[in-house]
Amino acid sequence: MAYLICENCNHYWQINSEEEFWVFYMCDECGSLLLYVNSLNEYRNLTKSVPESVKRTHTQKKAERYWRLSGMGHWTLPLAAITFASGILLLITGLKWAVLLVLAGPIIMLLSLAIMRTGEMRGMGWTKGYVGELIVASCLRRLPQGYHIFNDVHLPGAHGNIDHVVVGPTGVYVIETKSYSGNYIVRGDRWFLDDDLRKEEIRSPSIQAKRNAATLKEFLESEDIYVSWVNAIVAFINSSCTIIEDDEYCLIMKPCQIPDHISRSRLMLGEGKVNSIVEVLRKHSSEVW
Repeated sequence: MAYLICENCNHYWQINSEEEFWVFYMCDECGSLLLYVNSLNEYRNLTKSVPESVKRTHTQKKAERYWRLSGMGHWTLPLAAITFASGILLLITGLKWAVLLVLAGPIIMLLSLAIMRTGEMRGMGWTKGYVGELIVASCLRRLPQGYHIFNDVHLPGAHGNIDHVVVGPTGVYVIETKSYSGNYIVRGDRWFLDDDLRKEEIRSPSIQAKRNAATLKEFLESEDIYVSWVNAIVAFINSSCTIIEDDEYCLIMKPCQIPDHISRSRLMLGEGKVNSIVEVLRKHSSEVW
């Protein structure tokens, strides 16, 4: 049996499987993110209860931006109605130019509806991605002492961000979080959506994860820190993903399987090199554990 713990309310709940964590990841009482642990004893051994530093992540900012856009659409809808009604009243009084207001009303309304739809759709997508990153970050906290977690890493000159980086005795790990819905078949680096409505190849998360791993390795080398390998992992928050062929250079795992995989891998880095990498990455991350 596993447990979900609210560190804000000091409450915990017993669950049967990790899949329940993906549904009940927020505390009903205070809205805080719940922590997933395999046992209460494991929770007692967690070395960090608060992050070293926290800033809003790229995904969080994107979600907030689109929800503000949707809100702007809601505010302009009444303006459209007022403009149209004012135009009708002014036309009745004999002002011919008021026809412009009559025409402008429906145009503003259509634009408002389009803005609302775009904001809500993209806002929901980015919010789903942000929630997925929170779930993975919470699972990574189960790593033992000596491991360092960096969330939302922005490297100088790199295109985009890296969702999570873990640095510890067993090496450096880049983790790409995906919260896709639907059924997927994975053959090496090729990902295929396979459900009742669509069957098509999609952009490969494993290629993205490996590209981020290569970018991080190059960045560390530019800082005179040399590691033989940066591991790539895709954290896939969807139980219906079917892997037909494994890619030995990029693992696809459920979020709460990742800490065990990392901590049980063979030792790769000494304490000195781990500390050097940590100091370099600290300034480029939105959240550090």
